[in-house]
Amino acid sequence: MLETTVQSGTNIVTINAHGGITAADMQHMREILDEVIREHDSVRMVAVRGDIDFADISPRALWLDLKSAGYIKKLERLAVVTDVDWEAKVSEWTTELLHVPTRRFHLDERTAALAWISQP
Repeated sequence: MLETTVQSGTNIVTINAHGGITAADMQHMREILDEVIREHDSVRMVAVRGDIDFADISPRALWLDLKSAGYIKKLERLAVVTDVDWEAKVSEWTTELLHVPTRRFHLDERTAALAWISQP
């Protein structure tokens, strides 16, 4: 499941991924991102990765995920909340290659991630 929420009145979006992911989950996320970008012209994202069932991700969800790469140009800041080390490495690349301030937090540091993403 991909749960996408917005901190009211801000451009802070939390995406919590766990279990299987459907095309409807991805489409809902894209609609929320589109709305936040229309209102604020940028997005600050907290990406929380729980236990994802990679065998239960629909092909259409994968396609929509690939199509979502365009949101990177509107990404102001990214907090990656995960205990998976390879994802932490990807977050380092995001900073270096795309010049998006990115920081990795462990799952038990979610409050710290929200505090960091909220800083001016």
